Amino acid sequence: MTSKSTIGKIAAMWLPILIFFGQGFEHAVVNMFVIPAGMMLGAEVTIADWWLWNQIPVLLGNLVSAFLLAGAALYFTHGKKETGKEAALQNLKKAQ
Repeated sequence: MTSKSTIGKIAAMWLPILIFFGQGFEHAVVNMFVIPAGMMLGAEVTIADWWLWNQIPVLLGNLVSAFLLAGAALYFTHGKKETGKEAALQNLKKAQ
């Protein structure tokens, strides 16, 4: 946001992505950057290979893990709360 030049903005965008990739993390956004860059530099990878063997499995893995690790954990720890009316009805049923 502070850079006024296009080259500075591009460099600022590339640095975090390259660091993330350099640390060995597998992520869809990094793959959208690194694999096409490799293809442009002559890697023998087709777009079909990239999507079939990398991008689709990574995206599916991200979706499943986000659901299980984030969504399900939040649901089970902060599940549906009863309103006062629902709790009163359940107490009446128990009392009868």
